[in-house]
Amino acid sequence: MIRLSKLRRVLASMTGAGVACVLSAPGAAAVPHGTVAPGAASAMGVSTLSFSAKSVDATSGSATIELSWTMTSSNPSASGFGGDVHLRRMNPKTGAYIGTELAAGFDSQGSPSGDVTVKPGATPASATYTWTVAVPQFGATAKTTWAVSEIQAGDGSGDSIDWDASRLSAFPRTFAAQTTADKGYPSLDRIALAQGAQTTVYEAPGQGATLRYQLDSQEPESGVYGGTVVATGPGGRKASGSFAIGWDDSEGYQGCGFIDWTQRQLLDCSVTVPLPAGLPEGDWKVTEVDLTSNAGVTHAYTGLSEASVHVTSDSVLSASGFAFTPNQVDSWHSPVPTAQLSLRPSGAVGGVSSVQLTNWGNNANNCQQLSTTPTEHADGTITVPVRGLPGQFSCQLTGLVITDGQGDQAAYGSSLGAPDIDATLTNVPDTVLPTVDAATLSPGTVAANDTQTWLKLTIDVSASTAGVNGLDLYLVDASGHAVEVQSGGVSTTFSGPLDEYFTLPQGTAPGTYTIGFRLQDQGYKTVSYGLPGSGSQPMPGGPVTLEVTDPPTAG
Repeated sequence: MIRLSKLRRVLASMTGAGVACVLSAPGAAAVPHGTVAPGAASAMGVSTLSFSAKSVDATSGSATIELSWTMTSSNPSASGFGGDVHLRRMNPKTGAYIGTELAAGFDSQGSPSGDVTVKPGATPASATYTWTVAVPQFGATAKTTWAVSEIQAGDGSGDSIDWDASRLSAFPRTFAAQTTADKGYPSLDRIALAQGAQTTVYEAPGQGATLRYQLDSQEPESGVYGGTVVATGPGGRKASGSFAIGWDDSEGYQGCGFIDWTQRQLLDCSVTVPLPAGLPEGDWKVTEVDLTSNAGVTHAYTGLSEASVHVTSDSVLSASGFAFTPNQVDSWHSPVPTAQLSLRPSGAVGGVSSVQLTNWGNNANNCQQLSTTPTEHADGTITVPVRGLPGQFSCQLTGLVITDGQGDQAAYGSSLGAPDIDATLTNVPDTVLPTVDAATLSPGTVAANDTQTWLKLTIDVSASTAGVNGLDLYLVDASGHAVEVQSGGVSTTFSGPLDEYFTLPQGTAPGTYTIGFRLQDQGYKTVSYGLPGSGSQPMPGGPVTLEVTDPPTAG
């Protein structure tokens, strides 16, 4: 038995085979398929195909009809059949297919969903299947003709077929359904730029560009089939991109964002509009959206007010010499110093009105632009202020849009598919770790049952790059065993005294203890003093001790 996913790979590798009809443009006729590789003959075939009736009344919304067909193979190595079968509505005037197909997968056991069964007595050489089809209630008119549009299958031995109307027309492959005429059309609830799409698009030389949109639509009766988005650009030039809902053997109905199971609602349906290479720079705007129902009714929406997209090849306005000054800032102290992004524009008419940094790469949350209005300098460069957030960061600028006084734009950076900027802003490296000059404890003696007295540890630290903002405190007994007393954040201290207050842990036995601690800086680097092990440094001036005495006796 050949599984459907395997069959798809087999068919995809065969020259001339395919499933182009699944995603054909709305209202278009099916694209003829080749059935086998050129020069090869398949041992497989369909020997019978028919419906259980010539007509059915589907106006109640609960009608079904049975489609039966027999798969055969003369290959002695055949191990069982697997594939899928498709039904399409037919245009009552032209006979072209309209709307999304009904489809079902089948194998030697029937189908995973149970709506396809296999007749008892099936062999690897011959198997008869029956598909109980739920007939849709709505059609283009009061009568809808349905046709078996395609059967794809394999026999497990390497043989496969992809039969379309040219082969299936030898059988009674159609039936008529009495339907409720759907005279409505899909609504256009939303059309907008796709999530993450930029309002400035770069056209690489000779490669063209792509506009990306998302739309929401509903059609409460026959459902939404597909549509076309038309964009108008400089000089009235037009470009369009289409979508159509098709069936996939593993994913179900696909091709357009979220699709409810009746196809009556589409959400976040993605549509791309390709632009040819060599177009003049300028703004493109959606001027029309055509939406088609499964009944074949199309409605054109015009007078739209979506934001325009500027397409540029950086041939009118351009820039060079991108650099941060300085390219390293001290992000450990607050506030973080401001840096300047500088660049040299060329071709700007009316000066540069805006420099918008659109993407900081993988560290987009660590750096921010403080103003989009540039400052002009006598040497012809312009700058805009930027800042890194406190802490460790490295921000490589990967998206930038420049706009001049008359609205021309230039785009740079890999996130826009534009030339690289090659400018990175980083923090000063965390190279100097905290150093302890001295440590004292007061008081130095406490009774074993005294868990109320506050003990004050004072640590004098020397200047470091990132300061100290974390402290883990330990008591170390005579055998060298360390017990954590407390841990957590402290007020950031770069140099000078750092005070930490704590109380004796419950259950501490009498004896002599030493104090140990681990300091963490803002770069998450640590140094240890007075703790067991070779990784810890000795306490400057000798161990800091705590005498825990026997509790006083009751008198």
